[in-house]
Amino acid sequence: MAKRYSPKQPRYSTGKKTRSSASKRRIRSAGPTPGKRRGPAPILIIAAIIVLLVICWVFGRGCSGSQQAQENDRLSTYAADANKSLQRSASIAQRFNTLANGISSVPKSDAEAQLTQMENDCKSVAATFAKTKVPSKATDLQPVAQLAFDMRARGLAEFNKGITGVLNGTDRNAAAQSVAKGLEDLIIGDRVLEEYRNSLAGKLKSAKTGGQVADPGLFVASIDSASSSSVNSYLLSIAAPASKTQGSAASAPSTAIAAYLKNKGIDSSAMTLSVASVSKSDAGWKVDKATESGKPTSYFLLHGINGGWNVVDYGTSLTAAKMKADGAPADLPAP
Repeated sequence: MAKRYSPKQPRYSTGKKTRSSASKRRIRSAGPTPGKRRGPAPILIIAAIIVLLVICWVFGRGCSGSQQAQENDRLSTYAADANKSLQRSASIAQRFNTLANGISSVPKSDAEAQLTQMENDCKSVAATFAKTKVPSKATDLQPVAQLAFDMRARGLAEFNKGITGVLNGTDRNAAAQSVAKGLEDLIIGDRVLEEYRNSLAGKLKSAKTGGQVADPGLFVASIDSASSSSVNSYLLSIAAPASKTQGSAASAPSTAIAAYLKNKGIDSSAMTLSVASVSKSDAGWKVDKATESGKPTSYFLLHGINGGWNVVDYGTSLTAAKMKADGAPADLPAP
């Protein structure tokens, strides 16, 4: 029987191990093998960013608060400096009122010297205030106060010019215009400074600094003081208070009244004299009354000048309007 041969080729061993068909093939990436990650994990980076933001927020608020505190300190310092000018100006206003209310009893040379000194003092206050260091919170207030101080200086200069003219017997109309203009400037300065004071006090309150603003005082208490009638009456009392009197000034009111009535041909021997009222603002003005049995009471408006007394007006009645026209102070009550 014939021997069959296998169609398969014999296999010979080469001494090397063959790869098993079951072995897994190693898969290689198309690109380079990524390196090993180094540095902090992402969670740490995020945490660091959050911490940094918190720090910036905290310090930002701290810097803002510190800046605000510095501005408040500057405002407080400014108020303290402004108070010096306000107090000086208030002192001048007080001196002005004292002189203006009693100028008729002050020697002409003294009145002129005092007014000139006050005028120079007002100019000095305005110049000093202009040099005040202004913080950002007061930049809107500084020009307002500066205007007021300048107007006080200008008003006092005009008033001085008019009063000097009256005392020296120059043109009365021109003097009246100067006095009226001066009083108007002083009134405006008074009102503007009062508004400045209130506004600055409000800013200090908002800043919670606890600072106070000084009272600037008033040069002119009433707006009516600048009216034509008031100015004319005032100048009349300064220039010629004896123009309505009879005779020269007497050392005592009773002597002045007796001389006044004698010039009118009236016997005053049976009259009893007493004081009816006295001005609180100027003791040189008063009203005396004379009573006599069977006759109506008579009243005398008296003005004291340089130690002497003159009868300015007389009658069985003296109205407030008549006394005002005679130059008497507004606070002297009519009988």
